[in-house]
Amino acid sequence: MQWNEVDLLVSPVATDLVALLVYECGSNGSVIDDEQPDSEGRVRITAYFPLAQEGLVETIREKMNALESRGADLGNWQVIEKNVNDEDWLFAWQDHFHPKKISRHFWAEPAWEKASPEPGEDVLTIDPGLAFGSGFHDTTCLCVQYLEDTVQPGDIVFDIGTGTGILAIAAAKLGAAHAAAVDFDSAAVAQARVNAAINGVEDRLSIANSDLLAAIPKGQKADVIVANLVTNAVLALLPTVAPYLKDGGTLIVSGIIDDRIDEVRAAAEKAGFVWADEQLRSGWYAVKLTR
Repeated sequence: MQWNEVDLLVSPVATDLVALLVYECGSNGSVIDDEQPDSEGRVRITAYFPLAQEGLVETIREKMNALESRGADLGNWQVIEKNVNDEDWLFAWQDHFHPKKISRHFWAEPAWEKASPEPGEDVLTIDPGLAFGSGFHDTTCLCVQYLEDTVQPGDIVFDIGTGTGILAIAAAKLGAAHAAAVDFDSAAVAQARVNAAINGVEDRLSIANSDLLAAIPKGQKADVIVANLVTNAVLALLPTVAPYLKDGGTLIVSGIIDDRIDEVRAAAEKAGFVWADEQLRSGWYAVKLTR
């Protein structure tokens, strides 16, 4: 299978901003080169996109120009596109994915390199496959932390946009009786099933291909719903999610870019949710809502 690999050469001070930009453009994952800047003082951000995404580089360049016009220091930036196959992608990804403590209770580790947890800590073992998800992204870490504070033994959890399945797996390890995990990407669904088995929680997870809530049977309700998406998908989810949540239940949404948080705040209020908590990290919000 082929993918678009897009390299962006930018000023070191712009790396977080540009990482946000490629995520909003639909990147399946990105890595920031930790090597020394090039001769023009630029660092490399490599992002991967589905091959069928048309007009991608033009869109990225338009957004980079817009950032620059608003005063962002991007340096003498450059955008370079090439096609790569799965093996190239996975090799590059493995170079950047190592065990890391992502919350009070959990480590995330790749299937090829073991973590060293302390007594009382647990490990989420992830083989990203083609879903390109590690659990290291700030939005994922914030969701795991909210799940630790929220999930109770016996809870029913829905994970919308599951990716590699890491949040549903975390919920199961926190004691959830069942987690329904869905994703629009069929490659992500397949890999989430692999990861559920690796972590020994496949008996408590159901994993399906779905556009947001479409695969969740009407009438089923969760104690906790977690949705690590992008801003537009969060805004699409909020008007429809309340019937799937028990009274007093918790909705965790993440992947909200910082300059759009007020849109999400207004949409949550209109949908009847109480804004219980918010966390901001590296330009991304995660929000905890109650019903």
